[in-house]
Amino acid sequence: MTLDNAGNTLTTARKLTVSSNIQTFADRVDSTDPNDFYSFSLSARSSLNIAVDGLSANADLQLIRDTNSNGLVDSGEVLNTSNKTGTGSESIRRTLDAGKYFIRVYSNTGDTNYNLKVFENFAPTSLEFKLNESTLKATDILNINSGWVSDRNGISDLSKVDFRIQRANGSWIDVADATQFTVDTNNTNKAGFSYSLSLSSLNLAADTYTLQGIAYDKTGAVSNTVRLNLTIENPGLTLASAKKITLSAKTQTFADRVDSTNLNDFYSFSLSARGNLNLVVDGLSANADVQIIRDSNSNGLFDGGEVVTGAYRTGSGSESIRTTLDAGNYFIRVYSHGGNTNYKLKVFENFAPTALEFKLNNTSLKPTDTLSINSAWVSDSNSASDISKVDFRIQKADGSWIDVADATKFTADSSNANKASFSYSLSLSSLNLAVGTYTLQGIAYDKTNAASNTVKQTFTVTTTPTTTASATVQDWFSQNLLDQQLITLTRNLAADGNLSRQDMLDIFRNVQDDSKVDANEVKDLRTLVGASTRFSMQDPVKWLSTQVANGASVDMAASDFESSLVGRWFLGTVAPTPVFNGKTLTYTLATGNLFGSANEARIGDIDQGQLGDCAFLAALGATFGRQSNDAGNASSSVINSMITDNGDNTYTVRFYSTTIFDPGEAQYVTIDRRIATSVAAKTNGGVLWVALVEKAYAQWREWREGKPGYNIIGNGDALSRPLQFVTGRDFTPADPTNINCFSTIETALANGKAVTAARMGDSTSYIVGNHAYSVTNVYTNTSGEKRFVVRNPWGKDGKTRTGADDGFIDLSFDEFSKAFNYGVIIA
Repeated sequence: MTLDNAGNTLTTARKLTVSSNIQTFADRVDSTDPNDFYSFSLSARSSLNIAVDGLSANADLQLIRDTNSNGLVDSGEVLNTSNKTGTGSESIRRTLDAGKYFIRVYSNTGDTNYNLKVFENFAPTSLEFKLNESTLKATDILNINSGWVSDRNGISDLSKVDFRIQRANGSWIDVADATQFTVDTNNTNKAGFSYSLSLSSLNLAADTYTLQGIAYDKTGAVSNTVRLNLTIENPGLTLASAKKITLSAKTQTFADRVDSTNLNDFYSFSLSARGNLNLVVDGLSANADVQIIRDSNSNGLFDGGEVVTGAYRTGSGSESIRTTLDAGNYFIRVYSHGGNTNYKLKVFENFAPTALEFKLNNTSLKPTDTLSINSAWVSDSNSASDISKVDFRIQKADGSWIDVADATKFTADSSNANKASFSYSLSLSSLNLAVGTYTLQGIAYDKTNAASNTVKQTFTVTTTPTTTASATVQDWFSQNLLDQQLITLTRNLAADGNLSRQDMLDIFRNVQDDSKVDANEVKDLRTLVGASTRFSMQDPVKWLSTQVANGASVDMAASDFESSLVGRWFLGTVAPTPVFNGKTLTYTLATGNLFGSANEARIGDIDQGQLGDCAFLAALGATFGRQSNDAGNASSSVINSMITDNGDNTYTVRFYSTTIFDPGEAQYVTIDRRIATSVAAKTNGGVLWVALVEKAYAQWREWREGKPGYNIIGNGDALSRPLQFVTGRDFTPADPTNINCFSTIETALANGKAVTAARMGDSTSYIVGNHAYSVTNVYTNTSGEKRFVVRNPWGKDGKTRTGADDGFIDLSFDEFSKAFNYGVIIA
């Protein structure tokens, strides 16, 4: 009998009563019944867990809220989607406010039974705490003695109260969390906690800060947010009486004591040149810490913000600092962190090795020769006995490195105890070097690991040794590969343990040596990409090579192997289908360079063309750091790392497949410099990265979905999907009309999250209708008004200008909340 217990629409949805126990509902979706709907209600803010498994075909999962109560799934009403390919399970976990919701299980391809599993987890609530003192010195301890939090699942479900300190400029300091809770004797769902935090190690300048706390349970569900102001005063510790010490290369020891009547001891020293300082505080019977301070404003006081570095171990173990300092005046502070203790301060100055020099005896060598150096020198002001080694490495023409033996024996110069000579010899036979040009690099290190200048000398390998049949090498290559030419080639290319992009191209060219690809070559390619621990490969090279290997077939024509596999994945010869909404496109070879004179991506480069891909371009813009105008020049680590310039007028671009809990698989596309200029994003000033990434996005989507790429990306999209594709992170919606939206976005931006927003329908005075924007900043102005800054991916304001017509629009909370009726997405 065919299962069909669920409703087929929102109005006929099967009603569920969720609880903290897992409930399972068995049903089926198929060609005659593609959609199953379930409804449930939450009486309080809760964390909902949903899973669908037991699949024999591809089915997907959605969480829906019918916000306008019209019994239809309208745009913006899908809160989460889990749409993995294949028959793997689907899952969603989401914290929801009180209200009515729907679950949709639907067939993607094929007919299948399924098991829907649902349970409710109550998020922590009623977090409250107060500071014992809200005005502190930078060396004080922050205390909370009466903190409370509730959890309807029981106190054992609490994981932590996550604390962070926000500076006045909006940046965050992550500090220790509260993890110990005491159950209330009158209410098992309520717990008290205390908290203490030493501020000494945080190096806080005199200013106003905010302590933020959020409680988490063991599923990651979160409570309300509590934010309390904290004022740090100038600690005013005098440096005038510091004990003056003169550093030398020999260890000096100073014995003293810190206790409740003498919390701080100061020492002063000067460096005439850049040097390496080493200090240790030991002999402790209680906890004491140590800092290096520079009196940057020369007021004779230790002000907050003047700590160069410090050591802050707990307990009575020793503290140590090793750091390189520029010339100048400095102070050492030893201070009691808890209890009274004697201590010994040990300090010495270490000079890094200098004046490394060497030359090769012969710069033209055979692969079986010995590379030698007979007259080499290095100096160390701490004496030659402080020299540990000269680290040698060989660099190949493609930039990869071979680690070789080091020089470790040195002979002191009879006339200068700080200078030593050394010789060096290296047999090249074991390195299996091909004909070509190489660079030998040397760096001297002392016993503290301080490094000298770098010396590079070039040499050439001129001939390849003859291999006889009796000298067959029995190694991994001969034991695991079948094609003799591939065995020899791969052994040479992988001599450094790495297979680079060029190495793989050389291997693919070898596979094409005949008119077709044979069975041994297909098997060898798959063996190579499957040898995950045998070779290192850069992630894009590994992924792209796997596509080539898996796409190859026995007796495949060599020309097809080149065009449909190597050309597509490595050379960018396959481009998105040149059509957009029925119009034929023409590709033009673009001139310019990737990032322009900035040498990295800038948000001001984003200037939308004729494609309706504002959600994608807004997602790119949202990955940049906070800025309120085009002069901000914030960086985007996401963009800078997603594009690889291959150096041959091709570029490899990364996107992420969509998953729910874990970051999606990184997938890659290689493109050349051809751009469909009639529709593409603009290349203002010859900056190409936006148009190239847009083309790569169309190509990736076309490969995934089997339809013309520009039609897929150029006709609008939800806000969430491009953010996931670009960042690889799950998304969270935010309600722009909620008063907490400001703090939600502020927290997201401070944590490097990407935020986008969109408006549906008619335009407002400032915001274009049916259009997506990057949210680039929020701030509170001098009048205490909360403001939002968004950027139009057109690169200009688009409506009534606010300031320069650079696309950045500054809005009040009322303007923001009314404008972005489609919603806000954070990832």
